[in-house]
Amino acid sequence: MTAPTPEERAQIVVRILEQAIREGRNETGLRTKSGRPGLSFRQWQDIAAVEVANAIRDAEAEVSKRKGVGNRIAMTLGACLVTLGFFGAAVAWGRVDRTLAAVASLAAGAGLLIAAMEIPLRLSWRKARAKRRARKFENIRSLDKQIRALERFLEDKKETLEEQIEPLRRP
Repeated sequence: MTAPTPEERAQIVVRILEQAIREGRNETGLRTKSGRPGLSFRQWQDIAAVEVANAIRDAEAEVSKRKGVGNRIAMTLGACLVTLGFFGAAVAWGRVDRTLAAVASLAAGAGLLIAAMEIPLRLSWRKARAKRRARKFENIRSLDKQIRALERFLEDKKETLEEQIEPLRRP
């Protein structure tokens, strides 16, 4: 739940490409071979390749990060359990001072508790991040709808004004 789902990653890439197409279409600096403003197919392919590569790179980084966290937790748990077992056996055989064994066991138990608590804390953090991400996506969708509605409204208003001006131009 930490990283965006594949569908969310695809939506991000599509939105980036849509933004590039819209800006490229409206920007006078970008012109196709025919001279019309807009993005050529080659430019669009280059942008798409970069964005897809970035999405894949982000997904791979997230997987390696999760593996590192899991390995660290497993190693910490293992070290704490071995420490507890060693000092427990040493006390049972009477080969070590009980105060030293108690301090070492307390430290190992605290490490064990902290490592065990890291898992639910990470899960709750991931869930909170996923909720925030979903809320942001919904805000983006809502803003896109508002922008499209505004574009349609302005287009209609432009056509209406042109129709009103047309009779005035004819005399």
